Amino acid sequence: MNFSMFWPKRKEKDSFDKEFISFDLFYQLAYMSSIAAAGIPRSQIFAFASQLPCTSAHYFKEIHVLAKQMRYDYAVACRMVGESAEIESVKSLLLRLASSLGSGEAEADFLAQEAGIQAEAFKNEYERGVESLRKWTEGYAALIVSAALIVMVAAISMLIYPVAISFTVALVGVTVIVAVLGAWAIFRVSPKEVRVHYPASNCSAYSRTRWLARLLLPVAVVGFFVIMLAGFGLGWAVIVAAILILPIGVAGILFDRQVKKKDSDISTFLRSLGNVASAVGITVSSALERLDLRSTANLANDVQKLRSRLDSRLKPEVCWQRFSLETGSETVYRSVKMFHDANRLGGDPEEVGARSSVVATTLDFLRAKRNQVSSSFGFLAFAMHAAIIGLLVFVVQVILLFGKVVEGVYTQGVAEAQAKAVEVFSFSFDSVGLLETLTLPTILVLSATTAFAVKAADGGNTYKFFGYLAVTFGLSGVGLVVVPMLVDKIFSSITAMT
Repeated sequence: MNFSMFWPKRKEKDSFDKEFISFDLFYQLAYMSSIAAAGIPRSQIFAFASQLPCTSAHYFKEIHVLAKQMRYDYAVACRMVGESAEIESVKSLLLRLASSLGSGEAEADFLAQEAGIQAEAFKNEYERGVESLRKWTEGYAALIVSAALIVMVAAISMLIYPVAISFTVALVGVTVIVAVLGAWAIFRVSPKEVRVHYPASNCSAYSRTRWLARLLLPVAVVGFFVIMLAGFGLGWAVIVAAILILPIGVAGILFDRQVKKKDSDISTFLRSLGNVASAVGITVSSALERLDLRSTANLANDVQKLRSRLDSRLKPEVCWQRFSLETGSETVYRSVKMFHDANRLGGDPEEVGARSSVVATTLDFLRAKRNQVSSSFGFLAFAMHAAIIGLLVFVVQVILLFGKVVEGVYTQGVAEAQAKAVEVFSFSFDSVGLLETLTLPTILVLSATTAFAVKAADGGNTYKFFGYLAVTFGLSGVGLVVVPMLVDKIFSSITAMT
């Protein structure tokens, strides 16, 4: 029986993302190792492997088609597909697989060995990504400070000397480019993994977050422009937008924490379930009734629902599939599919539980290392953003106030001064108004790039970005509203004397 009909596949992409190939190969080999341990024929191993919801399944689908429809031997088909593969890790794996199949080695032994090798390779690659992420998060602070200094230098230069407007615009453009490149670099070096199973519409937390996004994002955009058109200024408009998108980010962060907790418990759940079923000599469904859920408290409610559905005599395939979808976790989805398919095909529950938990256990340890870097970077980035925005707005406001106060006095003094003195001590007030116009979009870009950098370092679902964006927008809005008031109060005595 083809059990894959109960497990909906993710829509295939037009081009396969090479960034996730290591993560997908890790799961692919762990899955094939689990079902091969059940002693099923070679054709079934490749048939199930070709239907997995990951990019690497594309290659095994080609192998299965060549063997079934074109009547090639599986060893020859593996060699043909491997030689045409562009990704080096895939090519090496398929050529080794072709050699193993041609030599008569048992598929279960080879796949178990390759699964262990790929697990170690994925672990090393992930840890290298974490180290690169650590270095780039440290460098990002220097990049953003440098970008802010460029704007400040441009502001002072406009006041001291009549520089061309195009030069000032170019400096602000460099600031924007530096900030964008810094955030993009963090995104590129961050470890790549799939944490959320996006087709999981049955997950209440995911559905609630998506509903909030669809409702509040248009409201935030409309509210932003309404505040701007009403004349309250960019500061209040940004604050209102931040307040409106904050619930989306909070829901996304809570959903991400829920997924992390369930990912950390699924490995213990599958191992314990397999051990109980093997030790007592009963089916997995019967072992589920005897399982103590205190060690997997984060999955307790989901497991209770699974028990109720199985007791209602529903199809086990549908029950397990619904269980995995309701968690919203890609790791749970893949691990449960691996565990259920291997058990239904006749695998030993204890061995299947151990092999099915490898992916979740490895990811749990690696995510803990990543969290050490991302959490500290998040606090640093927000504090740095608040300081830079406050300083930038302060400098611009001081220059604008200085221009208003000095312009009339300076014009009168120039008319009475000697020509040589004017050439040495000259101030230009023609472009001061442009300074504020260029600074405001720069602040918005810095807010967006900082939020994106924190999200890229942390990983997780897309909706977390709106939470970080709400923080940076809120800090920027407060700076735009409060700092000008402080500048007016501080320099009120000066303006009173003129």
